[in-house]
Amino acid sequence: IFDTMAVKLSQNGVQFAANGSQVKFDGYLAIYNDSDKNKMLPDMAVGDVVKQMNSKPEQHFTQPPARYSEATLIKTLEENGVGRPSTYAPTIETIQKRYYVRLAAKRFEPTELGEIVNKLIVEYFPDIVNVTFTAEMEGKLDDVEVGKEQWQRVIDEFYKPFSKEVAKAESEMEKIQIKDEPAGFDCEVCGSPMVIKLGRFGKFYACSNFPDCRHTQAIVKEIGVECPSCHQGQIIERKTKRNRIFYGCNRYPECEFTSWDKPIGRDCPKCGHFLVEKKVRGGGKQVVCSNGDYEEEKIK
Repeated sequence: IFDTMAVKLSQNGVQFAANGSQVKFDGYLAIYNDSDKNKMLPDMAVGDVVKQMNSKPEQHFTQPPARYSEATLIKTLEENGVGRPSTYAPTIETIQKRYYVRLAAKRFEPTELGEIVNKLIVEYFPDIVNVTFTAEMEGKLDDVEVGKEQWQRVIDEFYKPFSKEVAKAESEMEKIQIKDEPAGFDCEVCGSPMVIKLGRFGKFYACSNFPDCRHTQAIVKEIGVECPSCHQGQIIERKTKRNRIFYGCNRYPECEFTSWDKPIGRDCPKCGHFLVEKKVRGGGKQVVCSNGDYEEEKIK
């Protein structure tokens, strides 16, 4: 039998705390002394003077919850009764297409646009982003499907308060404009400075003289590696329609080289194929052969 103890010690105005136990009745410990000595405190009374044996300074910070991946986001939607299996994939595709989030290391990160939209929706449409409301609405629509509810009544109950919120938002919501960023070079058509704009499918270069000049360019991110296929072009970072990063040759369509993993500009010492940098489970990266014949030590 143990008594739990909470001890507070004061020294030079600084207070220390210790939590532990004291044995009240030995029981089996009289024979099997397997108690955790680190949690056992000696007999102490109020006013006792203690001696410092050693000190071990440590600092701990509260860690924020991990960002959602596609899998954990779907799991959370399922647990809260939001959406259905047929809507999960379109939902994830939509938030990326509209540039509300981007994938970084397989985790969703909110974009500036996403944070602005979220703030406005929470302010003007609190019911719409309420998980309980959304789940209940999903349930009512399921009841409509099986004939337990009349769709007219369900829509009427939803639309009347919603239309008032829309009217309020239209009259009160301020227009938000994301400022253009200087691109650092001039338009090749008219000579005006180019800027970085945010469009429906992400950021792109555009002429600041719009609408007189409508010249635009895609933002291309070169990684400084020669194409291992044609040996003429450069490897650039590209994105799929679902915002997933892959790597390809900037001479496309003349060269159709693509890779999900990042080429590093070296050849495999065993077979001569190009080496890539691959993300590994548990975090970190590893250089491996694109043909699977060779791998190097993992990099944290």
